[in-house]
Amino acid sequence: MVMKMNEETCIEELLNGLNMGMIAIDHLMDKIEDVKLRDIVIHQRKHYGDLKEKVVDTYPHAEDEVKNKFMLESMIEMKTLLTDDAKIAKMLTEGSNQAIMTMTHLLNKEIQIDQTLKSYCDDFEDISKKYIEELKEFL
Repeated sequence: MVMKMNEETCIEELLNGLNMGMIAIDHLMDKIEDVKLRDIVIHQRKHYGDLKEKVVDTYPHAEDEVKNKFMLESMIEMKTLLTDDAKIAKMLTEGSNQAIMTMTHLLNKEIQIDQTLKSYCDDFEDISKKYIEELKEFL
């Protein structure tokens, strides 16, 4: 499969967004007190992991590394020193919104994109939007 540069960028950004979401959730999980919120976050992480698996299986040569992982982890730890479930829900909502904006921007720049890749990007946006809605009650 020959990929265009923008498609490679979309795949890398999709994987980066999925990885960042999973890392954030992993770091926040033990700080969540509300059982319902924890269940929502667990399901969101599972959906991100399942989608990542599909992307990696479809595009095995794509670069799958987290950009600025240490910075992300440090920021999460710093922001959650004194936190509550509302702040955690806000952080997850902001991260999901950022992921949606990044994917939308990349897809809008690419005129002819592989339909499978577009479908995965749309899935990522849909998953993120679904969980933004579910997180609203905790803000």
